[in-house]
Amino acid sequence: MFAFLPGIPGKDELKTWVRRVDTARHNGVPGGCVLELDLLSIPPETSGFDPLAVIAGGGRPMVLRQTVAAIHRAAKDDRVAGLIARVQLPAAAPGPVQELREAIAAFSDVKPSLAWAETYPGTLSYYLASAFREVWMQPSGTVGLVGFATNATFLRDALDKVGIEAQFVARGEYKSAANVFTEDRYTDAQREADGRMIESLQAQAWQAIAESRQLTTEAINALADRAPVLRDDAVTAGLIDRIGFRDEAYSRIGELSGGPVEANADADNHPDALPRLYLSRYARTSPKVPSPQIPGRKSKPTIAVVTLHGPIVSGRGGPQVLPLGNSSAGGDTIGAALREAAADDEVSAIVLRVDSPGGSVTGSETIWREVVRARERGKPVVASMGAVAASGGYYVSMAADEIVANAGTITGSIGVITGKLVSRELKDKLGVGSDSLRTNLNADAWSSNAPFTDEQHAHVEAETELFYADFISRVADGRNLSVEQVHEVARGRIWTGADAKDRGLVDELGGLRTAITRAKVLAGLDPDTKVRVLSYPGSSWLDMLRPKPSSQPAAASLPQAVGNLLGQSVVGVLENAGRTMTGVNALWLGEHRF
Repeated sequence: MFAFLPGIPGKDELKTWVRRVDTARHNGVPGGCVLELDLLSIPPETSGFDPLAVIAGGGRPMVLRQTVAAIHRAAKDDRVAGLIARVQLPAAAPGPVQELREAIAAFSDVKPSLAWAETYPGTLSYYLASAFREVWMQPSGTVGLVGFATNATFLRDALDKVGIEAQFVARGEYKSAANVFTEDRYTDAQREADGRMIESLQAQAWQAIAESRQLTTEAINALADRAPVLRDDAVTAGLIDRIGFRDEAYSRIGELSGGPVEANADADNHPDALPRLYLSRYARTSPKVPSPQIPGRKSKPTIAVVTLHGPIVSGRGGPQVLPLGNSSAGGDTIGAALREAAADDEVSAIVLRVDSPGGSVTGSETIWREVVRARERGKPVVASMGAVAASGGYYVSMAADEIVANAGTITGSIGVITGKLVSRELKDKLGVGSDSLRTNLNADAWSSNAPFTDEQHAHVEAETELFYADFISRVADGRNLSVEQVHEVARGRIWTGADAKDRGLVDELGGLRTAITRAKVLAGLDPDTKVRVLSYPGSSWLDMLRPKPSSQPAAASLPQAVGNLLGQSVVGVLENAGRTMTGVNALWLGEHRF
């Protein structure tokens, strides 16, 4: 009777109002909520400035480290009751999948979790889903637990037919980057390295799935030989817990989490349902009990994370600006970030996060030198390897105090390659004329119009040998190995992180969280110490548009800051008093690559 009086809220309205108050009281996180995560792809390592996303109001996508951190935080947050995720990865790199899986497994150890999918399209998709407490699939789906494979394209015969000659020099018989141009099938060395890589990845995946699903690796391998596995066989074999649709999966996570969860309506219309929150929204909320800022209280210790993402190039490089753009890691940019982090008195240690297949020798060497200098300043440096840290990606890591890699990280490839494609014959066939002038014998050595002369080829060979000798010598110094030991595991061969650890190229297996923990320990902190994490280099649109005043690192202390401020007027006078002329640098088109 009371509920129907005019102006008096009914039972459902009161519940809705109470929930909103509770959400506000808990800093934007409704009590007892279920987190939602959509994994049609793995969160990226970094996110460039995308103006289209800003205009659309979506902002930047959540990156891998934010996703992992949010899941770990949610596991300890009593406002969060459970986690449900659609896991439907068509393809992914093993290393980032392992970092995400480790976080999900830690959550599943303490709270209900459920993975569902229309279908599991590949091995890594199911591998990730198996970390959840329950795994669901729609009736028409299959479990694509097919194992691992590699395939390569070879263009040598095609290039011969069109009149292009490939001229490459490599140090290390396993260095296979140029094989696409110089071979017509796998070489024995490439077959050996790639074969061992997929064997290692298979062993890692089978072992993890076996532990999560309480199966044997032999049983999983037998299923893989007849995969994709259809629904009845998947349930019978223990790969899938239940066949069902999305709404049924949401109802189930509600049961596991302590209440119903409505899959197709919001909580305002169904006030008895457990509230839901996207993980990306949860990641932007504050912890349940914010740390009070007490005047005079010492701030948290700081760890700097310098992210190197993409092929390594000389110069500034740049972030991905649009969804279709490519990111590159400039030696100047990453080097400056390392200098700035090393100069900051508040920074206790540096983590160099590397996700790169390599690139420029000179750009890699520039970054390597700044790692060495940071350590000389007393700042511990830990390298954290993501999806891939090979060739130049390993070069920039090898001087760190410690190297942490995921078991599935692709690393190593310690070798050097350089060369060019000669297209003069193709141009002649097409009727394209070309000519050149030169002042010296080697001025046009890297021209595509003619092969190397014998003298030029000898010079390229000598230079490549020098770079390779430097590479393995510096690995030996950084890893406390002999040159002979390094040469045995080098020669351009790739390794998984697990195999690299067995051979002394990596210290510990794990993701960025593990690397930050090791950085804390090397800085003399307790592993459980709460730290502030500073990210370098800056990648906001302001950072991109605002030029640096100089190459000098930002002030590392208050006295420096005051000194810089007082000196600005003097610097301005000197800048206006004179001008500097710079000469024109010769353009050297050929660049050695890792």
